[in-house]
Amino acid sequence: MKILHLDSGMTWRGGQQQLYFLSEGLKNKGIKQHLVIKKESTLASRVEHLDLPVTELSLSSEFDLKSMCKLGIVIRRFQPDVVHTHDSRTLGLAALLKLVGFRFRIVASRRVAYSIRHNPLWKFKYSIAADLIVAVSNYVRNGLISDGVSPKQIEVVYDGVNILSKKYLCNRSIIRDNIGIKGSDFVIGCVGAFTAEKGQELLIRAFGDLTHKNGSQFRLVLVGDGPLLKHCKKLIKKLNIEDSVTLTGFLVDLDEIFPAFDLLVQPSLSEGLGSVLLSGMAYQIPICASQTGGIPEIVIDGETGVLFSPELPQNLTEAIINISKSPRIARHQAEQAYSRLLETFSVEVMVLKTLKVYSSVLKNRI
Repeated sequence: MKILHLDSGMTWRGGQQQLYFLSEGLKNKGIKQHLVIKKESTLASRVEHLDLPVTELSLSSEFDLKSMCKLGIVIRRFQPDVVHTHDSRTLGLAALLKLVGFRFRIVASRRVAYSIRHNPLWKFKYSIAADLIVAVSNYVRNGLISDGVSPKQIEVVYDGVNILSKKYLCNRSIIRDNIGIKGSDFVIGCVGAFTAEKGQELLIRAFGDLTHKNGSQFRLVLVGDGPLLKHCKKLIKKLNIEDSVTLTGFLVDLDEIFPAFDLLVQPSLSEGLGSVLLSGMAYQIPICASQTGGIPEIVIDGETGVLFSPELPQNLTEAIINISKSPRIARHQAEQAYSRLLETFSVEVMVLKTLKVYSSVLKNRI
């Protein structure tokens, strides 16, 4: 079996991390692979040590003719059985190559929750060209079905995360000292790109209310970068909480920050799955997340974490207060989340299920 992976992401987000885990896992199982990824992307620098063949292209759009021609050359040379597209843009490129006569099966990953009908080529890409769509959650699967994709054409494969052999790989006190955290502070962490759907503004407003009503024992650490970072900085200043908020910027290695957290908050307004929560579960960090999208498929409210309704900041404020006042319950939930992680969300499970998808589409080879 030969697999060609396509990904046009420039930055390191959940999709790129999952592609890295998948390609590493497939390599360990002896599967031949070739990666076509965006030139000078973060993923390009990260996959070097995997010792897999990599081609870097501009991949500027699904109508990028230069990239399409070069991709066609890669396909002729590598002769993949399956082309696995990891985003909508590369699905478009692969679909057009298939249209002009290239013979391969297409597996298309779908991670995001918004409608595919915003793309005028959606039916050609998802219903005709793609042999099978891998949805990151049942929530995403149901959205695809609502948009007109046949249920038989979709398989759900949850993200996977490497299971840590130790709860913390780094010294917690040293990490907290490095970012200016006092020993008694209750540290609330949030990791994600600063975009509207990730909900950092909701969290900042909730945290402002929290600190003004409950003193200075709480600390907020926001990890990430993105188009709304400047706006969020202004909001933090406006709410007069600058002394209680730490902005780390983008971090490739979350081992550098996760051990500092007492609580991981995911305030998303829209979310296909919420894979950063899986990393939090691996560190056995108590979790508080919005009840939206695919998040409830990860977090079972009251059992493996706490879910809140994201309509109002006060809902999140109240959830954080309750968790901070019940450390034994939060610790038990974190332990239950870790057990669920081992069973359902490991990289090994993700790799095996993806292999099953590949085998399924190859049974119907042209």
